[in-house]
Amino acid sequence: MTLHAYTCIVCSEVTIMKLLSLPCYCATLRQAARSVTTLYETALADSGLHPSQYTVLQVLSEAPNLSTTELADAIGIDQTTATRNLALIKKSRLVENAPGRDRRERRWVLTAAGETRVRKLKPAWEAAQQAFEKQIGRAEAAVLKKAAHLVAAKLAAN
Repeated sequence: MTLHAYTCIVCSEVTIMKLLSLPCYCATLRQAARSVTTLYETALADSGLHPSQYTVLQVLSEAPNLSTTELADAIGIDQTTATRNLALIKKSRLVENAPGRDRRERRWVLTAAGETRVRKLKPAWEAAQQAFEKQIGRAEAAVLKKAAHLVAAKLAAN
């Protein structure tokens, strides 16, 4: 059983609530995703980046010159979200667009500052990974990761 504390903004009374087991897969996965996101946001708090933005940097570090569409497909997000993330990261001068096959296509690469940021944040990211494994269990975390990827891949194929 997981307990969460909530403070009433009217009376300042603290209420402890049990995290509910929700009735559908979607709500339960979103519930889990919010908890995991909080863990990674805490690890990256001083970086000025959200976990989703750091993921974009990680992917571009491993696979430079992706188009916006290829990046969105690789991460499993819609193109609008990828465009928004890339614009924010570009504003921070961590990525830049390179010419594509035609004038409309943008391909993305890390700047030197982006490469440095990925390298500097890697220990914090790895600490979040280890914290997750410690709380969930290493074997359970691996099974969860594999199952979540399978779900994402199968649903994306439809």
